[in-house]
Amino acid sequence: MAVNVGEKRDIVQKFINTHGYSFLNILDEDSQVSARYGVRSHPIKFLINRNGDLIGVAQGYREWDTDEMKSLIRSLITSRG
Repeated sequence: MAVNVGEKRDIVQKFINTHGYSFLNILDEDSQVSARYGVRSHPIKFLINRNGDLIGVAQGYREWDTDEMKSLIRSLITSRG
């Protein structure tokens, strides 16, 4: 899932179509939701388990497809449900 902050719907939709993304994209056009969650920089990632609990936060760019990162995510999911 992606949250687009401060962007207009038509701009986001064009970007999604251009890149062929199929995952859920949510708009926070006026940045109110980001402000509520204390987002001060982009990109930021929130890891949320299946119960809806926040289990991790990562600010800045990350290589999510490395073996080390996959292992970390598996560990977080396993240890915190």
